[in-house]
Amino acid sequence: MTWLIFILGAMIAGFVQGLTGFAFALIAMSFWIWVLPPQLAAPLVVFASLWSHIIALSKEQKHQLPFSLVLPYLIAGLMGVPLGTYLLHIIQAGTFKIILGIFLVLWCPIMYFAPEFPRLQKLGKFPDGCIGFIGGVLGGLGGFCGAAPSAWVMLKNLPKQQQRYILRHFNFAIQLFTISIYLFQGTINQSHLSYMGVLILSVSIPAILGAQLFYKISEKQFKHLVLSLLFASGCFLLSSYFH
Repeated sequence: MTWLIFILGAMIAGFVQGLTGFAFALIAMSFWIWVLPPQLAAPLVVFASLWSHIIALSKEQKHQLPFSLVLPYLIAGLMGVPLGTYLLHIIQAGTFKIILGIFLVLWCPIMYFAPEFPRLQKLGKFPDGCIGFIGGVLGGLGGFCGAAPSAWVMLKNLPKQQQRYILRHFNFAIQLFTISIYLFQGTINQSHLSYMGVLILSVSIPAILGAQLFYKISEKQFKHLVLSLLFASGCFLLSSYFH
């Protein structure tokens, strides 16, 4: 049963990652938290998400979008990762579940009926950097680097292509840095190797299918799909906490 839940979570999360450019950790952890401790699951989430990014980026159509879109998020996010990796070793599993679950369950319905905030689009780079720092902390904590930036770019009402561009490149860089820190700290060890082998097999095809589907859905469908998946993840996390 452990392996079944693990593989199912990996496949669904890989597909969503390919489609949206983020959310692997949110989807996968909502399954894995039932059968794996956070200290084992977190490095696996980062590894699998990074692998999904590599696959999806290889299938991505080229866009003339400036890298300056993602740069403020990225610089601050890299600064936040070490704090997140530190918190991973001291946070309690129950606290981890309920904080993230409450955030998703409250935020997703608000954004579904979302008021637009035109003024947010006119803000400078500093707020983007603050959100990037929070994303970096969450990334180091367990690969959740896309949670805060995804909420922010949706609040700013950016076009679908820009949202995915920011999230995909931000998440890729943060997760690459995070896994480097995990290796340096010895957070990844032999107990992770068998899971990593299964992840490579489980994630690859769903990630490719998700990346291909992205170009066939509308802006509205993209937004509603992302919010529905994140809301479901929040419900799973809360139910596992009270289980």
